[in-house]
Amino acid sequence: MANIIVLGVKVPYTSGGMEVLVRDLLRELKSRGHNADLIELPYTVLPKESILNQAAYYRSIDFSTLGAVKTDLVIATKFPNYFAKHTKKSVWLVHQHRAIYDLFGTRFADFSDDPRDEALRSMIATADQQCLAEADYLAGISANVVERLNHYNHLKAEVLYPPLPQVGKYYNAPAEEYILSVGRLCSIKRVDLMLKALPIVHKQVKLKIVGLPDEPGIMDYYQNEIAKHHLQDRVEFLGRVSNEDLVNLFAKSLAVYYAPYNEDYGYVTLEAMASGKPVLTANDSGGTLEFVRHEENGLIVDANPDSIGHGMNRFVEDKDRAKQLGLNGLAWIDQSGLNSTGWDTIIERLLSPLNCE
Repeated sequence: MANIIVLGVKVPYTSGGMEVLVRDLLRELKSRGHNADLIELPYTVLPKESILNQAAYYRSIDFSTLGAVKTDLVIATKFPNYFAKHTKKSVWLVHQHRAIYDLFGTRFADFSDDPRDEALRSMIATADQQCLAEADYLAGISANVVERLNHYNHLKAEVLYPPLPQVGKYYNAPAEEYILSVGRLCSIKRVDLMLKALPIVHKQVKLKIVGLPDEPGIMDYYQNEIAKHHLQDRVEFLGRVSNEDLVNLFAKSLAVYYAPYNEDYGYVTLEAMASGKPVLTANDSGGTLEFVRHEENGLIVDANPDSIGHGMNRFVEDKDRAKQLGLNGLAWIDQSGLNSTGWDTIIERLLSPLNCE
């Protein structure tokens, strides 16, 4: 038995894949007899000048002994908690501070070429280089995350895909006339592209959106789009739903829309496939492209409303084809092992520093 600290990052009042990952990791460690606990410090990206201070919080904590208990291993997961220092540290990377890396120069980043921003970017990147390189074991949650790490920081890491959060509970049911969108409501998830595409989609098809807003003004923007296109009777915001309701929504959907920009991993893609549903994603959606195969288990289209709308109509107009694509995805995910327990290898690799003297 080992004493293990798992490090999360808590953005107040939001919940997403990060919370699922650390919750499931903690559960799996405990189920194997380890004394594991979670530490999360509050994190905010604004003002951006405070980011290094927040990273310094993790660096300043003495994780060697907590509550008179010696810590054998720290498992970090995300910026800035991988700044934590310990003699035995594993990193299972969800993502870094993307605004200074792959999002820099896009509408999703608040960093410019202003000299002050450039200085801050340089400091964060230098600190990342040191703190990630000192890990005894380094992995990422997807090939996309690992490739970013190699590209920007020249660090090698292993890919460890997280298993599905509700293993064994997904099922396939006859399709109803709705498209499902699941995820945090913010610009980078690009739910707005589906809203703008909906007028192209046959009128009987509705859009059900699961998730909570975590960006100022985002709901006003969505409501303006709905009003502009007269979609009030076709769009339903469901907010946060129970695990059981989410499984049922996946199972009964016609198709799942998930086209964020350069996604890290995306549980939603795999949950849709585990439910036997085709996925529509975009050709710049990053991690989703590790799983979605065009014309095999879903569609990969350009990231614009016209392409998305006409892509969705293909599912609507040929439901037999849509069903077959979904079943192909289900067969693939069953074969991959991501819809089974899948945790043994992950735990073994994350705990590998304990075997090194």
